[in-house]
Amino acid sequence: MLEPSQEKYKNEVKREQAVDCGPADFETAIAATGYGRFNFLLLLIAMPCCICTVFETTTMSYVLPSAECDLHLTLVDKGTLNAVTYVGMISSAFLWGFLSDMYGRKRLLVYGFFLDATFNVLCATSQTVVAIMIFKFMGGFIICGPFAVLMAYLSEFHSLQHRSRVMILIGIFYSIGNVLLPSLAWIIIPQEWDFLLFGGKFAIHSWQIFLAVCCFPSLLSGACVLFMPESPKFLMSKGRNEQAMAVFQKLYSLNTGRSRGEYPIKELMNETTLPSEADVGGDGTQTTAKGEERTTSCSSKLKGLRDGLQQILGMFRKPHLKNSLLAYSIQFGILFGLNTFRLWVPQLFNIIDEYELDPNPNLNADATLCDMLAYKVNKSNSIHSQEAVSSALDQQQLLLSPESDVVDMNNIILCEATTEGSMYLKSLIIGFVGVFAYVITTMLINAIGNRNILVYGLLTSGVCGVSLYWAKSSAIVLALSSTYITITSISSTALVGSVVAMFPTSMRTMVVSLTMMFGRTGSIIGNLLFPYLMSLGCWPPFVMIGAIQIAVSLIATTIPRTVRKPLQ
Repeated sequence: MLEPSQEKYKNEVKREQAVDCGPADFETAIAATGYGRFNFLLLLIAMPCCICTVFETTTMSYVLPSAECDLHLTLVDKGTLNAVTYVGMISSAFLWGFLSDMYGRKRLLVYGFFLDATFNVLCATSQTVVAIMIFKFMGGFIICGPFAVLMAYLSEFHSLQHRSRVMILIGIFYSIGNVLLPSLAWIIIPQEWDFLLFGGKFAIHSWQIFLAVCCFPSLLSGACVLFMPESPKFLMSKGRNEQAMAVFQKLYSLNTGRSRGEYPIKELMNETTLPSEADVGGDGTQTTAKGEERTTSCSSKLKGLRDGLQQILGMFRKPHLKNSLLAYSIQFGILFGLNTFRLWVPQLFNIIDEYELDPNPNLNADATLCDMLAYKVNKSNSIHSQEAVSSALDQQQLLLSPESDVVDMNNIILCEATTEGSMYLKSLIIGFVGVFAYVITTMLINAIGNRNILVYGLLTSGVCGVSLYWAKSSAIVLALSSTYITITSISSTALVGSVVAMFPTSMRTMVVSLTMMFGRTGSIIGNLLFPYLMSLGCWPPFVMIGAIQIAVSLIATTIPRTVRKPLQ
């Protein structure tokens, strides 16, 4: 067996020979373009694309503490609002993956980002909980596509030398989004911006202005992607080698400063004739070895439907069945814990602030997080029970005593929104910890490997999740929360990087979409369970978010290593 250094040398020799003689495969062609200005520009454009995905899934977690009184939200309402975006995402997972693998990455990215911005604006102007849920569902339905397509799009513009590092670098952009979001929330939400329009029938509060501002990354992303080329790997998989060659030449020119004619590759391999691609999707045409297209006898619509079904069935047959099931189950567990805890963290910090600001002298000054959770559950239940009684009395016109014109307010518990700066500051700290950790991981990814990150990272985060039960100060809660969220987020990104390398081009976006669909299913279940488990006591919710990560870390020991593995 060859040593790793010998194997690397052997591969380099093969690539040099491929440049000099015979058609080049994708890996040879993309490596020949170099790494330079185009890659930097692409990553710069990827930043708002990643940020808008964070905004779509996370804005409600910062809105809920301040909108609690305006919308009369219960804990279950809050869990549902956190979960509804993910319901929209999983409902469109098959659709976006199929459309992207059939019609291209660029088109889906542009349409997806502009539509997402539209639904964000509609959500910001909504006046009821139901309307917000509908538009958050639609936003989730739309943003699912750009997320999965972006991962495939970026991987297909980078050689295997940089691919794993780029996937982790994307995690830095998500962490930047997690820093930017609480910063905007801190600037906008505490402001006393309340406007009544159309005779008081239409109200705009500061948290709605915050939601409207959060649509700008989507608009910027859609506008930027308009000027980017289509993925050359996608073009090659469809037999459109002339267009792919033009893209490679453009990349070469931008990266090296030389003319396009100096690009060393003169002919590309015809991927439509390869057995690995013949089994799964194509478009409505086939290409001969000379690059000539011939029209199929079936209509393009029927052909597209058949190819889509072949893509789905291919994931559940050898050799992809095992890897598919592993990816789906691991991502289910990762996002079950991550997005449940991440979306409830602002609420948990809000509960701590609310407890510490409560003037009631009977409250324990040395309370644990569990005591504070119990306090919030009891207070929330009391407020909504009180509202129900008041509503019933108002309907019977018995709210006022016959002997008095004034309601006795001594025993009334008022709903007051807590927007203390410490809640946003702690979220900012978590975001900065994430950025720092992603930078370190980006530099070490090729040495560590995606599988090691999954196994040891998830085990560490699981221990942190369970340890929250014993937290006795806000500083300890912050430290454990930062570690849990950061490591679990890095693990999720590492898994997507592995998935990109484990499957062929014609299946890649579909598999990434389905992987995230299973993960978002976990997010929905976790966010719906969390408030119910809070009402049962402190131990159940933290066992839930901790044990699930420990379990998937054990499953992750069985996935293949993918560092420096060529794209199929």
